[in-house]
Amino acid sequence: MSIENDDDFNFLFNEQFEKIPFLFRFSRKRFIATLIAMAVFFIAGMIFMRLFNDSGEYIAIPTLSGYSFGFNEYNYAYLIYMIVCFAVIALLAVWIVLSKLFEQRAFKKATELSNMIYLTQRHKRAVEWSNWKMKNRDY
Repeated sequence: MSIENDDDFNFLFNEQFEKIPFLFRFSRKRFIATLIAMAVFFIAGMIFMRLFNDSGEYIAIPTLSGYSFGFNEYNYAYLIYMIVCFAVIALLAVWIVLSKLFEQRAFKKATELSNMIYLTQRHKRAVEWSNWKMKNRDY
């Protein structure tokens, strides 16, 4: 991010942005690649959920009284794959949120420092103007 008219802010923001670890510096390409990866893992997780539901086999167990009861036996490998896919999505989402928080913190620090520079320069000009007016009075 850069602002055309404020060189101090641009310098300070770039300096603060460089302090962010490389892993958390998101560019547009990295953000799009992460969203694509999240979409792929979401689709894979939905496929594994469907495979898990379809893998159920009803097993009947007869009893001595002539009645039978049963339960479904599932292939739990699909469930594990599904959980892994959704866990990866959660980790990628946390990664994006953390990187945005780091960027917002860098922006806030650069804004505060830039504002301090601006206020200092404005005060300095006001003092110079006041001194000039005092020296150039007509008595």
